Amino acid sequence: MKSLLFLISFFSLCINALAKEPDFEIELQSGKQYLFSGQVSEASQAADRILKLAESPDDKALAYFFKSQVEFYKSNYTKARELGEKSHALIPADKEIGGFLDYIIKVAKNGERFEEVKTEHFIIRYSHSKDSILVSYAEDVLERVYYEIGLDLESYPSEPVVVEIYPNLESFTLASTLSENDIKTTGVVGICKFNRIMILSPRLLPQGYTWLDTLAHEYTHYLIFLKSGNTVPVWLHEGIAKFEEKRWKEKKRNVINPFYETLLAKALKANNLVPIEKMHPSLGKLSSAYEAQLAFAQVGTIVDFLVKKWGNKSLVDLLNNIKEKNDYKVAIKEVTKKNFADFYNTWIRDLRSRNLKERTPQVKVKELRFEEKRAGSKDQSEDLVELDNAQAKNYTRLGDMLRTRGRLKAATYEYEKALHFDPLSPIILNRLASTLSAYGEYDKAKERLTPLFELHPEYIETYTNLGKIYLEKGNLNKAEEAYTQAISINPFNPEIHIALISIYKKLGRTDLEEFEKKVLNVLLEDDVVTQPYENTNTK
Repeated sequence: MKSLLFLISFFSLCINALAKEPDFEIELQSGKQYLFSGQVSEASQAADRILKLAESPDDKALAYFFKSQVEFYKSNYTKARELGEKSHALIPADKEIGGFLDYIIKVAKNGERFEEVKTEHFIIRYSHSKDSILVSYAEDVLERVYYEIGLDLESYPSEPVVVEIYPNLESFTLASTLSENDIKTTGVVGICKFNRIMILSPRLLPQGYTWLDTLAHEYTHYLIFLKSGNTVPVWLHEGIAKFEEKRWKEKKRNVINPFYETLLAKALKANNLVPIEKMHPSLGKLSSAYEAQLAFAQVGTIVDFLVKKWGNKSLVDLLNNIKEKNDYKVAIKEVTKKNFADFYNTWIRDLRSRNLKERTPQVKVKELRFEEKRAGSKDQSEDLVELDNAQAKNYTRLGDMLRTRGRLKAATYEYEKALHFDPLSPIILNRLASTLSAYGEYDKAKERLTPLFELHPEYIETYTNLGKIYLEKGNLNKAEEAYTQAISINPFNPEIHIALISIYKKLGRTDLEEFEKKVLNVLLEDDVVTQPYENTNTK
């Protein structure tokens, strides 16, 4: 009996001794899975348990390293750097820890410069003084996005969502881990990664971009990560985000605009759709801007097809099934009763049945061009580089010279000649409309702008020129609408806010008038130079 008790006691001690180390490893693996699946709160709790279990220097280093990663995902950059330094001090030769520490030191430099504004469900950060104007517009849209897209996907984050506005290309490339080439080639100006939303300031692009739609797009990604536990493939992620990105302002979601219709029509005709397999690991890694935009058009219409054919609930059912099965092909079969190949081919047949047209036959998809001058510059000569046709460019340049000399009717004649060579150019049509307005031909000017709202909806000058026309005709409400649309593309043009101040004064809207005056004062202050990241491994 004593021998039996001794053996039981001995084996118990052995089991306890063996269990001690696995507890640490099990908790660490569990914590990593939490972080991978977007369960940051659970990962944070696991990190605290892991630190308590760690005894050996190596275990403590791994515990500090994991805790550092968790704090990074919580956007606590300084704390993440401090924990990374503790981990690196214990295992200085570990390349993974050392590489992460190098990265987090650089990211923390910008994180320490961020100003932040808290709303009910978001924390909005910026570091360039002029980018402060974005916050007032963003907070309203983000709260609408929280409700509307949350309703569609049946998901509402319990923790505030961090949104960061990056002041320059260097800081955005580092934080996002995208290369400058990725950004310029494929037009990626926003990303949802590391449990936060990151966008480039529209101040950096000459025409700006639809930055409020981009916020909605990236928030959709955030919800998909949250709801699915990071099990949704890239193509479907992007398709749902494209499908939802205008939900905050449009009840009816219409993915196919004339631009996408043209791309799809061309691709269907030539049988050269972008294969879904090529979209992994990111649409930002595709070989050209054209290919990236075609991919966005494809995946957006796939999701549109799913919802129209199987109902609004199909999107939520699909995400739930993917989380459960971790296999999108199995999940699609569960929801549609079709295997993936049949579903995909049915989508293509549906596209072909729409008889899509090349609405903008001379469609161009170019790389991003970044602003080298101060935003809102009146010098328009730089945009002539966007005109590919040499004769269109020459006639437009001549029209500009005549307009500068006050010969307005002669200028319109040259712009009309330029349009013969590039009839749907937003650059030429806006020059022509602006000149027609200058000598009172408001109806003709508006007529020239009309095609651009559908064919080039992101061209900001169309809205500023339309705003001027409505102001001259005394239609203040329509003028306000046009200038508000311009703000959603590029709010850094002082002309927009000067016009809105005038409109709100006439309408007796003192509150909005004072707000626009504050925005204008920020824009007219001297630029604050934002330094790019330093290539250094020290604080």
